[in-house]
Amino acid sequence: MQQIAPPLMRHLVDASPQPVALVDAQDPDHPVVYVNASFLALTGYAEEELLGRNLRMLQGQQREQEGRHRLREALGRGEPYATLLRNYRKDGSAFWNEFNVMPMRDAQGQVSHYAAFYREPRPDQEAPASVSPAQPQAILRDDRLTGLYSWLYFEELLKRDWAKAQRERHTLTVLSIDIDALELYNTTFGRAAGDSTIRRVGHCIAGCLRRASDATSRIEGGGFVAFASGLSVEQALAMGSLVGERVRDLRIHHPRCTVLRFITVSVGVATAIPEKTAGHQSLVEHANRKLQAAKQSGRNTVS
Repeated sequence: MQQIAPPLMRHLVDASPQPVALVDAQDPDHPVVYVNASFLALTGYAEEELLGRNLRMLQGQQREQEGRHRLREALGRGEPYATLLRNYRKDGSAFWNEFNVMPMRDAQGQVSHYAAFYREPRPDQEAPASVSPAQPQAILRDDRLTGLYSWLYFEELLKRDWAKAQRERHTLTVLSIDIDALELYNTTFGRAAGDSTIRRVGHCIAGCLRRASDATSRIEGGGFVAFASGLSVEQALAMGSLVGERVRDLRIHHPRCTVLRFITVSVGVATAIPEKTAGHQSLVEHANRKLQAAKQSGRNTVS
């Protein structure tokens, strides 16, 4: 079989429509050493803004995603892994992608680099859920951990209500919610305790949105999203405040949290009468930006 010359291989990867990145496995911080043009187009960053940095930058403040924990464990074993992650472009807009990582070994069999491949989630794939390459996919209505709606099912409901709000000219509200310092809680009490807390918080959030038209979904890790229709801006903010208050009332002890000594959440709220020129994702992205603002202003707050 004829061998392909390295320059031609480099040109092939450069021209690939699939976003690709290569990181240094020997450096403890795993800095980026290569990205192709598709990766730059996906993220909105220039090459010089990515080289030398860890790809965790793409998760912004959303670094407590369950998929990231599983990914670290797999890489520690030198194994390939695939997961769905919520990332943020340079302009702050959020996007989901299926993130596949493959260890690259040198002549001595040591892992020298990790190749990262990105693509849009497949229509038949439940999102967001961590998956191994050999794990069969399933279409589920419910999130396996909490029993809340899965993201894909939730998104279909949101699309339906977005179209209805457009026709009837009433408001639609999206709340983006995240458990504060969940990774530190998991470090203190273990993953099983963290999962139990995620379930309790998820059920608490769903209990705050009780109308038949309301919906709540777990996104990833301790992240949730919910929507409600027909709320004024004041009512939407009151809803966000109620969620924060009810979670604090659970009194789940978190001794190492710098906000309170109990589990808290940050909440981003976005309310609008949908315009025909915009899609439902614009409201989700706006709520995510407000969530980032709430995190940056000290957590345990509503923005």
